[in-house]
Amino acid sequence: MFQSPSSNLRAAGVVLLTLAIFVVDAFTALDIAIAVLYVVVVLCATSAWSRRGVLLTGVACVTLTVGAFALTHHDLASSPMARCLVSVAAISITTVLALAGMAATDALRQRSESLRLSEAFLASTQRISRTSSFRFQAPGGAMYWSDEAARIYGVDLAVTPTQELVRERTHPDDLHLLASAIEQADRGEPAIELRHRLRMPDGTVKHVHMIAHLAAVHGGQFDYLGALMDVSAAHEAAEALHRTQAQLAHATRVTTLGELAASIAHEVNQPLAAVSTNGNACLRWLDRPEPDLLEARLALDRILADTCRASEVIKRIRALARKGEAQRMPLDVNALLRDTASLVQRELSNHRIVLELRLAPLLPLVEGDAVQLQQVVINLLMNAMQAIDGSGPEWLRRRQRIVVSTCLQDGQVTVEVADSGPGLSEAQAGRLFEAFYTTKEDGMGMGLAICRSIVDAHGGRIRAVAHDGPGATLAFTLPCAAVAARAGAAAGVAA
Repeated sequence: MFQSPSSNLRAAGVVLLTLAIFVVDAFTALDIAIAVLYVVVVLCATSAWSRRGVLLTGVACVTLTVGAFALTHHDLASSPMARCLVSVAAISITTVLALAGMAATDALRQRSESLRLSEAFLASTQRISRTSSFRFQAPGGAMYWSDEAARIYGVDLAVTPTQELVRERTHPDDLHLLASAIEQADRGEPAIELRHRLRMPDGTVKHVHMIAHLAAVHGGQFDYLGALMDVSAAHEAAEALHRTQAQLAHATRVTTLGELAASIAHEVNQPLAAVSTNGNACLRWLDRPEPDLLEARLALDRILADTCRASEVIKRIRALARKGEAQRMPLDVNALLRDTASLVQRELSNHRIVLELRLAPLLPLVEGDAVQLQQVVINLLMNAMQAIDGSGPEWLRRRQRIVVSTCLQDGQVTVEVADSGPGLSEAQAGRLFEAFYTTKEDGMGMGLAICRSIVDAHGGRIRAVAHDGPGATLAFTLPCAAVAARAGAAAGVAA
């Protein structure tokens, strides 16, 4: 019941006060309600004992009051009886109120402790997750933030946050993004999202992601509540993943070039053979008694054309084999498909597979990297050839074909590669683009996974469609260049 020396002293004082009141009430002839002073005893007991002790104190005070009356008075109808009843009522009421007050105090103390624990838990969680909370008023109002926000910005916890401080920490190249977000807040936009960089005093750079929502509007001021996350680690991980994917894609392209060596040699040999033929013809026209200069000129023109053709083939091969960053530019998908078809034509002939191009005219340009998209098409064509090559008897495989088609759907250019192989089940179609999943005995399961990452990076989608009968279709979509430019601009504003 007693918890400390101070509480022991208070308890002793309560006991002595109780005894003093009882002695005065029982053994003096004062004509007043001395027992009412027990109210003070009950109130003092609240600081010395628990609720049970206070209740026992109240009961004891009532008992002492009645006992003192019984010792000194015997007339139940007298005024001392009335004073006794008043004292008992006052003690009882005080006891009930004291117990209610202690209960309320205990509840408040528990809530305060819970709040303190919640704040400590929230602060620890924010520090671990590198996520902070903040509040600000716009336009140009006050700003408040949690301790973790101060740590993210690299300032002392006692520093009052201001817009000037936020601008000072923002990377100079991202100040326009911050200015755009502040303008949105000044207009009272319901939601604001900002991704930008912070430059610390020591020169290090942090990547942060801010989300804020409008909480209240009053007096022309917009109150925003939000969260600020330090996403530097996630950004670095994404950059590392991008580099790894680029290296893996490059290795896959080089491997594909090895598989297409015969087709590439044939593709290069054709213009070189034509150059040799036209060169000999030109010599014959010039060796005549009367040189036919017109025919010789035509032969030289054909030589130049075949030389350019060979140069273009070598350029495409070097582009596929190069290792570097993606270079986005407007592309003609139909032209890209024709160039790719020429690279795999020899391979198709060796497998006795007919490639049919059904290209929709007047397609809009798409925004993308020609090398990466050509890698996607080559992988899809090679996948289709391998599916056909391993299915059915020889006489049936000779009649097989691959159909490559394009069309415009919902503002996106769609490329479909349909084969006449054994087809896919619904389960296979759902997993075909997962890393390390393959339907071939000697496959690694990376080619189509790389295709998916490339198409996703271009803002498109790739899918596999299982047919009811033989064959399957692999298709991907790419946004048109104008649509991609608008989406990029919108993303830049949101960032």
